[in-house]
Amino acid sequence: MDKGNHFYKCDLQIHSPRDRNWSGGNCVTDDDRNEYAKNFIKACREAGLNAIAITDHHDMVFYDYIKRAAENEVHENGVPVAPQNRIIVFPGIELTLHHPPIQGLLLFDANFPQTLFPTVLGALSIAQANKEDSKTIETNGIPSDVINGINALHTKLDSTDGVKGRYVFLPHVKESGHKTLMRSGFHEAYAKMPCVGGYVDGRFEGGGTGYMKILNGEVEAYNFKSLAVVQTTDYRGTPQLKDINIATWIKWKEPTAEALRQAFLAKESRISLVEPDVPQIFIEKIDVTNSAFLSKFDLDFNPQLNSIIGGRGSGKSTILEYLRWALCDQTDTFGNDDVKTEIERRRNNLIEKTLKEVDGEVRVFFMVNGTRHVIKRNPKSEDVLLKVGAGDFQSVRPQQIQDLLPIQAYSQKQLSSISVRPDELKRFIERPIAKDVEAIDDKLKQASTEVKLSYEKLSRSRAVRRDLKQNELEIDSFQKQIKELRDSLKGISDEDKEVINRAKFYTNEKNRFDEIKLENSDITDHLNSFKQILEGYKNNVSPPSVGGNKEEVYENKNLMNSVDEIRKNNLDNLITQIGKIISEQNAHEVSIKNQFDNWLVIRNKFEQDYIKAKEKSSSSASTLAAIKELEEKIEKLDLTIRQKRAVLSGQDMTTTQFDQIYQKFIDIQLEKTGKLKASTELFTKLSDELIKADFTRTVDEEKLVNDITSIFSAYSLNIRGATISSLVDVISSDSNPIKKWHELIIEIRTLTEFNLTPEVQDQLPNTPILSGAGFSVANKRKISESLTGEGFLRIATLILDFLPKFFYRTHNQMGDEIPFEDASAGQQATALLNVLLNQDGYPLIIDQPEDDIDNRAIEKIIKNLWNSKKKRQIIISSHNANLVVNGDSELVVCCDYNETSEQTKGHIKYEGSIDSKDIREEIVSVMEGGERAFKLRKAKFGF
Repeated sequence: MDKGNHFYKCDLQIHSPRDRNWSGGNCVTDDDRNEYAKNFIKACREAGLNAIAITDHHDMVFYDYIKRAAENEVHENGVPVAPQNRIIVFPGIELTLHHPPIQGLLLFDANFPQTLFPTVLGALSIAQANKEDSKTIETNGIPSDVINGINALHTKLDSTDGVKGRYVFLPHVKESGHKTLMRSGFHEAYAKMPCVGGYVDGRFEGGGTGYMKILNGEVEAYNFKSLAVVQTTDYRGTPQLKDINIATWIKWKEPTAEALRQAFLAKESRISLVEPDVPQIFIEKIDVTNSAFLSKFDLDFNPQLNSIIGGRGSGKSTILEYLRWALCDQTDTFGNDDVKTEIERRRNNLIEKTLKEVDGEVRVFFMVNGTRHVIKRNPKSEDVLLKVGAGDFQSVRPQQIQDLLPIQAYSQKQLSSISVRPDELKRFIERPIAKDVEAIDDKLKQASTEVKLSYEKLSRSRAVRRDLKQNELEIDSFQKQIKELRDSLKGISDEDKEVINRAKFYTNEKNRFDEIKLENSDITDHLNSFKQILEGYKNNVSPPSVGGNKEEVYENKNLMNSVDEIRKNNLDNLITQIGKIISEQNAHEVSIKNQFDNWLVIRNKFEQDYIKAKEKSSSSASTLAAIKELEEKIEKLDLTIRQKRAVLSGQDMTTTQFDQIYQKFIDIQLEKTGKLKASTELFTKLSDELIKADFTRTVDEEKLVNDITSIFSAYSLNIRGATISSLVDVISSDSNPIKKWHELIIEIRTLTEFNLTPEVQDQLPNTPILSGAGFSVANKRKISESLTGEGFLRIATLILDFLPKFFYRTHNQMGDEIPFEDASAGQQATALLNVLLNQDGYPLIIDQPEDDIDNRAIEKIIKNLWNSKKKRQIIISSHNANLVVNGDSELVVCCDYNETSEQTKGHIKYEGSIDSKDIREEIVSVMEGGERAFKLRKAKFGF
């Protein structure tokens, strides 16, 4: 685990069986008390508590028993609980004062020496009951001549050897009731006390407006003092702790009174009365096997706010760049001199000089909802290896890492340079809906393929129908020729004429048999194909496993086994039924063949009569030969027509059907733009209204012009660039550009299809959009003559890209909005940083954000930091102590030089939280405004 702060579920007011109001039985002997303590720790575990305070009235006897029980806790299998997982036990006392007449909790370090308990009690003139007694003595307030006020309590304890800095006092601050500091007339005591936190018995659910204003530090009479509130159970034996379910989550590194005090100072970040939100997606650790600058190191990160500090050039940026490189963030050009940006060039040089030359490898451990992902990247082999959970390492492409673990990362000065790169600003719009956009893009690809296949089918269908019409015209002509030839026959008996005329029927019958054979063959192929699909489903019986263990896949195993059995039975039944149908189809084909054989006998007998009739008509031999030739042509054409009709019956595509499929393609594009518009509106909100994003007239005109020009050039249409630009302007300026684009595609399609039908007219179809954009008749005729179906599809399946326009809101009296690129670098970066901090999702990495942001907005940035780290992990390097201290970093990593005089190699000097003295001293020593930031933490932010 990292060395920073973490939340602990706490109950800081627990009484023991010595309490005079205890609802359970007495515990007097050591055996009874040890047994109670053991069971009590088990009850704490069941309630999910991580820390408790034993706070009897003016008594500290029972703490020892509870403390030992926590240290000796074992799991159900008898294995001792690891020290870091033991329940923390704070020693404490519930005090009653005479002046002011209030109650409060006095809590000490969890490792406070028990040998000092008598000293503390003596300093407060508290006489506790004998250890052997079952109950505490009756509680009387500490006399005023001993402790005359809350400040005096602190003075007394600070002057007691071994106690100063190791305690914290929490006055009772319930809105009303017995012994609370919040009663009328106690405002002066509240205003002057050094306390930064208070407690209530039971659940804290707020209170009246005046009461809440006091606690929030908004009342002058109370010295504008803000107070953190801790809710406690005031536990006295019943009901069960887990049934009371009242706790306060407090964040610390070490369980000390100072850690509690720091938590109260930073209540917005470190105190929660409900189970706190903590990112479930975070970088867990970086492990570098060797580095020319930082040598070998590994660093565990906190899931929340991590701040890397140190002198300039001590290694802060190096750690962040190693992280970005290992996670393949904008590093697809590694090893390529033709890189895109100066940032990438610097990073590539860093990897080359500090890792590759010393054979260093970077390993990053990344947690996603409880599943560990391990990425290994080696600059020599250029391999990227990924391990998910308990699986094996496998080689992946950088893009796969970016898709799976998409961090947001910015180098020094990068935030303030984004305005010159519209694609970077667009990333702010698309990233929050990346999965939705990815899903829509997948649908667009599929719809684009369907459009292409459908248009190809439509073109084939049209060609077949065109051929059919031609074939039918030919048959009609041949049939009329045959009739004329037969009428011209001479010297043939009526009987022989009748035989010759019957030949056409046998031709028709033969064609019908051929048609049925083709149909049966097609049906059999489809049935067999369907059976193979069913058998494929049946063979796919293995459900996905969790960690390779199929037993862990389901919780409701019996129910799911029943579902699998129903599925299996259904597939078995379908396969059986399709098998029967195939058998029936085979039998049907045999029956047809038998009928064909019977027909052949009849046809062969007729052939004999036909030959005899022809032989008798030798004088008309040439006419009969002509008739025979025409009949053979008709026979072939008739078969061709039947085959083409069979093709149409299986895959016919009408214009109406194609239009429906293309409309689906357009609708998906509209769905995408709808998502982008909604995200654009959210982007404005997340910027705290500093940025306005305009989605009107935002088609990426340059890209669309280039795409259309490329296609027109491929088909030698020779249309001027200005004309194409004018067309794109018509599309972009429309209130619904995608709808306008759809109308344009229809116009282009009518032109490309203009010459494909026999009914083509001289007058080109009406195309108002093309005409309005300045396309001449010659231009349109060129499209009609030269743009093929393939070319039309290339245009029809273009997807419009959008680039929103961004404006900065000055929030001056005039409410001015200026183009975002015209705002100052500080204004731009501050607005964008607000967006990043108000978003949730994957980790955010920023190198020295203070280099970009407007210092006048630092308070707003810090408040956004408090909320942001609940939703996403943040890793920054910084020289600005305000961000680190008042942002309340959970983990501070201090970098330093190995040799201060050389400043050529660095190392990680300290890791911890600002509760640590070493960390605080390092902040004051190396950071800009370090001491001032700690004072600001106490004085300005209501702490």
